[in-house]
Amino acid sequence: MNGKGKKLIAENKIEKTKSDNIQILIVEDEEINYFFIKEALRSFNFINHWGKNGKEAVSIFENNSDIKLVLMDIKMPIMDGYEALKIIKKIRNVPVIAQTAYAMESEKNQIFTAGFDDYLPKPIDIGLLRSTLIKFLNIND
Repeated sequence: MNGKGKKLIAENKIEKTKSDNIQILIVEDEEINYFFIKEALRSFNFINHWGKNGKEAVSIFENNSDIKLVLMDIKMPIMDGYEALKIIKKIRNVPVIAQTAYAMESEKNQIFTAGFDDYLPKPIDIGLLRSTLIKFLNIND
């Protein structure tokens, strides 16, 4: 390939971001699930925030303007994922990915209708989790 062709390809590539220090919010009421997700994403070097329920998640999100993505459990005490999603999207429009064990077709429709950007069925598949975050954060693996 000549120099012009290489230059054209380089100009058309979308710049990917390095994942170090990207802040994400993991909203999960089950400690074991939080640690599983945190461990699965360790190689990305994210700064992880942990909300144990929707109300805590909203507070963390309000106080951390650098959060770039939220992984949101649906079924939680105090405030569920749907209510937390509404508040978070009013504060700032970042990708919010639902995590749910109830991924039947009717629930999938409800998830997207509510405004979630995507969903991950539980139990969480590590490959799907990683590829979803790569897609929404435009980062290198």
